[in-house]
Amino acid sequence: MSKNAKKPKRQKLIKELDSVFSLYIRLRDSDSHWIVTCPLCWKKIPVKFAQNMHFISRWVLKYRFDENNCFAGCMRCNVILNGNYIEYTMFMIKKFWIEKVNQMKNDKELFELKTREIEEKIAYYKEQNQKLEKKKHFKE
Repeated sequence: MSKNAKKPKRQKLIKELDSVFSLYIRLRDSDSHWIVTCPLCWKKIPVKFAQNMHFISRWVLKYRFDENNCFAGCMRCNVILNGNYIEYTMFMIKKFWIEKVNQMKNDKELFELKTREIEEKIAYYKEQNQKLEKKKHFKE
């Protein structure tokens, strides 16, 4: 099998992982009424309308699926305000201290996510989502 033949499977798996990971972040950050409070502007929104906001761009694979890099928030902060970076930075400093934020921002380490690891993460986050849905009695 050629190397190119494997790429669509990997891309499909990353898309699936994006989906289950995003749901996990939104469920994790919601209250018992399935409401997310945007940590940047304090707007309250239902889980299904919340977004998974990345402090370090999602294009940086090392941090794309890092739970400490992602928080649920509103579309205005995430998309319209292009991540509301100043507020997000202040939130991250309060949450993790300046040293951790600087380490994440300055991290240049190369990172590879193997297909097997992607599949394992999909299984893990599907399981976590089921636990959270059961714990919070989520019905969409």
